[in-house]
Amino acid sequence: MTPRLGALLLLLACTGCDRLWYQAPRRIYAPWEEGLTLSYEDPSLPAAQRLAQRQQVRVKESRPVLGGLAITKTYTTLAGQWEGKVLEQEGGVQIQTGFGSIQLLPEGFPDRVGRWVARGTFNRVVGRAVADLPGVLLPDPARAVGVWVETTPLDRPGQRIRTFYLPDIGEAQTLTWRDGRWVTINLLVARGFTDVPRAGGKTPGSPP
Repeated sequence: MTPRLGALLLLLACTGCDRLWYQAPRRIYAPWEEGLTLSYEDPSLPAAQRLAQRQQVRVKESRPVLGGLAITKTYTTLAGQWEGKVLEQEGGVQIQTGFGSIQLLPEGFPDRVGRWVARGTFNRVVGRAVADLPGVLLPDPARAVGVWVETTPLDRPGQRIRTFYLPDIGEAQTLTWRDGRWVTINLLVARGFTDVPRAGGKTPGSPP
């Protein structure tokens, strides 16, 4: 073996090793940064009722688990406050309950899985779009590209719901098909931090 050929083989071997240990940052279509606080309103309601029913969602805890993140969120309205738990793994999002888990988004979403059935509904990825959320402070609005998902109950094929998911935020807008047109029934109206985010706010899985 010539020195030149040996160097070339060594370079190829190192390139292969690099692929083994390096993982590109994954996109998480759910809020996961501790202290992140999101506020939602239903624009279809009268102004007074819309404000009265505003909901605030805050990430209370986010801890690594095997292959993902276990996320605890607090939900606050004028009616009270409660907690919810979510498991994120490989792009999938599952709501954790005392009776098991409920799949919100499947593993591989949205690039490897574009259609799925869960919770008695048929779901499909409609396409990508740039976020249009006036008044919401996003880290980089020009690169805030999300995914629209349409959901149809299997026992009510005429009912259609579309949800816009943003990386690191999750649900940003929800529409329902009503009287021949799409009507927004849930909209992200504010985003901020009530605590300083840990680790500089880096995406899990990103290199240091």
